[in-house]
This record gives sequence, C-alpha cells and structure tokens, in this order.
Amino acid sequence: MDNSIAKPTALIQQLPTIAPLHDPTVARPDTDAATFTSTSRPHYRLGMFCHDEQVYFLTLPDDPNELALLPIRLVGDPFADRVHVVRGLDFWIGDRSLENHPPNPTINVVLDDLLDDIASGNYPATDNDRAFARRLLAADRPRISGPCLLLGRDEVTGTSTGLPETFLNWLHRTTVQAVTDLVQTTSTADGDDASK
Repeated sequence: MDNSIAKPTALIQQLPTIAPLHDPTVARPDTDAATFTSTSRPHYRLGMFCHDEQVYFLTLPDDPNELALLPIRLVGDPFADRVHVVRGLDFWIGDRSLENHPPNPTINVVLDDLLDDIASGNYPATDNDRAFARRLLAADRPRISGPCLLLGRDEVTGTSTGLPETFLNWLHRTTVQAVTDLVQTTSTADGDDASK
C-alpha cells in the first residue's frame, strides 16, 4: 500500500465503529409532532479497546471494583501498565506486551496523531502536557504492542473513568479528516476533481 494513504486507510477501516458514537441519536418522529429532536449519546461510560487491528467501544461497568479489573482482563497479561500521555486519558497495556506481542498498528496511529496534536496545540491540553508530548516526540515516538485499552482518568481521585469528551471529539475530527484526505487522494489519483 502506498504510504501516503496508509494512515488515512487505517483510520477509515475503523470508521464504521467510531462514527456512530459521535453522531446524534435521532429520536423517531412523533406522528403528532411537526419536528423531531436529536440528543447526543452519553459518552461518559465508554472505553476504547484496540486489538488485532480492530477498535471496539465498550460500555464500562458501574461497579468501581469491576472497572479497576477491566484492564487486566482485557490486555491478556497478569499485570497491566498505565501509559499516561495527557491529563484525563490512560492507555492500558500488558506488562509484558512489548516482549510477547507484535506492535499494535491501530493504537500506534491514534497515539502518534494524539501526541502530534497535543504538542502542536490542536488537542486541548495543559502546557505541561504539551511539553511532555514534545519530549516524547523528540526522544522517539513511543510504540504500543499487543492489546490496548483506553480509559479516561479522574486526576483528582486517581481512578479510571469513561473516555473524556475532549478525546472523543478529537477522535471524531481526526477520523473525518482522514476520510476527507483519502477521498481527495483517491480522487486526485483517479484524475477526478475531489471538490465534486
């Protein structure tokens, strides 16, 4: 595959799973109503699990003890490590993932784009988070191997939560941009005018 479209293609393959989470849920029209309303789906109890080049969104358990065990159950390792690159978001991986699993291309695309956007100011973050992302990018881009679970983090209590709205909005924008870029790249390669 041509490297110029590898990244958008990877994100597009995930689009059917990702896109519905960000579109409004439209209530069925009431036959007596002139219009119908739309309301956003609640995202506060979502986690994102990336494994075998697939993305799965999970509804998180309400029980805090069950939620605390979720990373260990999903990463396939007796111990789970938390990779923290920005406030409010954790990447959970197996303690021995680097040794026992191949790189996870899906989550590495997400991590690369997230770090780039944090460092450049395209993702809402603190100055400390931006400086940390720049240091990570300057040293060497971190790589994740094996299954990975993304969860939100309550920085006050130090506990896992659902993915933050900031991340979900960023993921949606990134995915839409990847689709747009791929359409333009494909149209240009085919000799079509991408603006049509």
